[in-house]
Amino acid sequence: MAKALSVTRSLSMRGVVVVLLCLVATISFTVLSPSAAQARTYTAMIIDGDTGETLHEYRADHKVYPASLTKIMTLYMVFDALEHGKVSLSTRMKVSKRAWGQAPSKLGLQPGETISVKDAILALVTKSANDIAVVVAEHLGGTEIKFAQMMTSEARRLGMSRTTFRNASGLPNR
Repeated sequence: MAKALSVTRSLSMRGVVVVLLCLVATISFTVLSPSAAQARTYTAMIIDGDTGETLHEYRADHKVYPASLTKIMTLYMVFDALEHGKVSLSTRMKVSKRAWGQAPSKLGLQPGETISVKDAILALVTKSANDIAVVVAEHLGGTEIKFAQMMTSEARRLGMSRTTFRNASGLPNR
């Protein structure tokens, strides 16, 4: 019974992540005109959910860094791994030197420390922790690069034909 409840929660959370992923990918809640500084990166598309009509669009085809969209996809991959039994909420994941060295925002765990999948989810959702995104990537994909390839493949499967992930955090890839 507990396992069924856990799988049901995982599936419902996965659904929430898919909805968030779609929202972040297509909607900007900024209604005011962008400032000159914002204009270089500002893009928006607001679509009526009932009719599919585009209500507002500004540089909708302009390519930008995916930022938090990347972490939402990282979360999606965690929920997929939970659903398929590859990890559990109590699975411990080890912090590498590479994860530890990520730029803020970060949780700040030291190399060699571990974090549970449950706490990693919370850190990604509440703190947008770049270090924890790398911990998850290395645990699920072996390396962050392989994990980014896994995310890109899943994005294609979901219909995001112009999205390519380079890392687990959305930071500029260096």
